[in-house]
Amino acid sequence: MGGYMAYRMACQSADRIASIVALSGTTFLDPGRCQPSEPVDVLHIHATAEEEFFYLGGVLGPSSAYSIPANMPPYPGAVQTVQTWATYNGAREPVTDPAPSMDLDLKVPGLDTVVTRYTTSPPGGAVELWSIIGGTHIPTFSPEFSPRVIDWLLAHPKP
Repeated sequence: MGGYMAYRMACQSADRIASIVALSGTTFLDPGRCQPSEPVDVLHIHATAEEEFFYLGGVLGPSSAYSIPANMPPYPGAVQTVQTWATYNGAREPVTDPAPSMDLDLKVPGLDTVVTRYTTSPPGGAVELWSIIGGTHIPTFSPEFSPRVIDWLLAHPKP
């Protein structure tokens, strides 16, 4: 639930958090449940073949590896999650790279990750989605993964 917790912290403590990275997580399905006081830079990384937190959204139930009760509310998918945060942040004009540009998961051969970024955003309100095409819930991170994430975080300090 690390991604969910990152989004929850960004909702509740936007004045203290510069940026978050969520791996296969999700935000609230109801955008009204979050009222960030200011923008928070968001990097969302999600595998398209994710078998727990589905890329397109869904519901976690008792069959989940997380021992979630059967009555957990539905959650948004990766694209809807970043769209919601783009709205919170005032980010606009999403652009998706035409082809994979990174190799983040060693279980997926070759370049596996397509980047969608919002090209217009206020300071502190960047939003990106890194979609690992064909990746699953627990990636085998490539040597490229950590430096890319750390570089992204360092490039997005609190304004």
